[in-house]
Amino acid sequence: MGLLECASGQSAWRGYEYYLEKRVTKVEKLYDNAYSGKVLGSSKSSYITIADMEHPRKSACSCPHANGKQIICKHIVALYFTVNPAAAKNYYEACIEAEKEAEKERDEIEEKVISCVHSMKKNELAATLLEYLFDGPEWQYDKFVREHIDWN
Repeated sequence: MGLLECASGQSAWRGYEYYLEKRVTKVEKLYDNAYSGKVLGSSKSSYITIADMEHPRKSACSCPHANGKQIICKHIVALYFTVNPAAAKNYYEACIEAEKEAEKERDEIEEKVISCVHSMKKNELAATLLEYLFDGPEWQYDKFVREHIDWN
């Protein structure tokens, strides 16, 4: 499992943003596939990081989120992308592709929902709407009341 696969989605994306913002201020090669670095955090503190690409769980960071834990934080990801710009490019392209796929899937589901609603009889629609209003979340019921009930 690679370093990015060990990071949360949020840490990977924020690390990519830190890479783009050039927050990695110092890089030093420790040995094959391992680097140390200094990364400027969001609070303007600098954190000491180690990115071990061969053994990601040996990576470390002095930030409060990862310090003393086997967590791949955004600072480690930023260091990883700084020493491996091709990985940053691949990561971004994969994110764009995943977003396109997700959008396509949402569009397909929306089309199916619209088709299903249009194929329902009036009494089926009414029964389904009432079920969702009475059994669904309270905010949904309240919104319906605010938007559709005339109290005059």
